[in-house]
Amino acid sequence: MRGRKRIYVGCSGFSYKDWRGVFYPSNLQQSEFITYYEKFFDVLEVNYTFYSMPHTYTVGSFLERSKRLRFSVKVNRVFTHERTYSDKELRLFLEGLKPLLESGRFIAFLFQFPQSFGYSPESMDYIARLSEDFAGYEKAIELRSRSFGRSEVYEQLESLGFSLVNIDAPKVRGLLVGPWKSVGELNYVRLHGRNEEKWFGSEESYERYDYLYSQEELEELKAKIERLNREKETYVFFNNHYRAKGVLNALQLKELFGEEVNIPKGLRATFGRKLWE
Repeated sequence: MRGRKRIYVGCSGFSYKDWRGVFYPSNLQQSEFITYYEKFFDVLEVNYTFYSMPHTYTVGSFLERSKRLRFSVKVNRVFTHERTYSDKELRLFLEGLKPLLESGRFIAFLFQFPQSFGYSPESMDYIARLSEDFAGYEKAIELRSRSFGRSEVYEQLESLGFSLVNIDAPKVRGLLVGPWKSVGELNYVRLHGRNEEKWFGSEESYERYDYLYSQEELEELKAKIERLNREKETYVFFNNHYRAKGVLNALQLKELFGEEVNIPKGLRATFGRKLWE
C-alpha cells in the first residue's frame, strides 16, 4: 500500500477588497496580497479566470510574487456556463496561463458547472469534449445538479480523466452536496458555507457565501475529508469568502489537521471569541 498523502488547505480567491483590514493589513498594497497570503497557505484556487481570460503578465506576477505557492485555476465561464467556446477562446485561455502551466506549480483546472447543467447523454458528450480539449492537464469537475449523483457517472468521469469535486453547501433542493467520493487522480474539496437562506434568494452574489463554519462543523468536515482515499493528494478550498470568513475557517482546519498556525491580528479583532467556538 502506498503512503498517506498530504492534505493541503487554502482559499478560493485572494484579492477580495473586503479582506483588507480583516486578513490583509489595512495599508497593504493590493499587489502584495498574494505575497502576504503565502505566509499562511501553500495552495490557492485562482478564480478571476472565470470572469476574464488570463494574461501571461498577470499569471507571471503571481509566480514572481510568491515562492512556493501552488495554484488551481477555475476555467472561464465560456467552458462551463455558456458552453459555446471556440478554438480561439480555448487557445487564448491556455496561452494566458502558459507561465503557470510550465512552472511545476499548477495543481488542476476546476470546471464548476451551474446547478442548471443536469445529467443527460448530451451533457456527458460535452464533458468528453472538454476532456479532449484539456488533455494532458489535471482536471477537477464540480457538478452541482443532483442528477449526476450516481456511481456510473463517477466511473465515466474518471475514465475521462476528471477528478470529482466534493462540496459542502446547504442541503437545498436539487443540489448535489458531497458526495464524498474519491474519484480521479486527486481529491478536490470546495467548502461553500451553509447559508441556506441566501443560496437561492441572495440579492448580491457574495451573500450566498456569507457563512462562518463553527468549530463543530469543521471537525465534522475534517472527518469526511480524512475518509477520502488518502493515497491521493487532497486539496481543500474554502469559498465562504465574505469578510475573510473562509480565511479564518481555513486556518482553523489546518490546525485541526495538526499544523501550527498563526491567526493574524485583523482576524482576531474581527471575530474575537468566535475563533474557537
